Amino acid sequence: MSRKEFMEKLENLLGNIQDSEREEALQYYNNYFDEAGPENENQVIVELGTPEKVAAIIKTSLQESINESGEFTERGYSDPRFVINYEVVDNHDTKEQ
Repeated sequence: MSRKEFMEKLENLLGNIQDSEREEALQYYNNYFDEAGPENENQVIVELGTPEKVAAIIKTSLQESINESGEFTERGYSDPRFVINYEVVDNHDTKEQ
């Protein structure tokens, strides 16, 4: 599958979402391909998976956006619900026993 075929299929699969959301998602994935360069087109397709998978992820994220979930950013898809916050715990007792 080529980039063109991938993007056409993705656009068709996103036909039932709002135009602005569809354009934002398509722009994001076009930019992703552009940044990878034509020499890495096949690798990008392998990383992304099928257009069906990508469309399902987009649609799910849009349904969950009612609850203030993630968004598409210049660094990729960001969802604060899946951020891992590490807490440093000091297990060393500072008192002499």
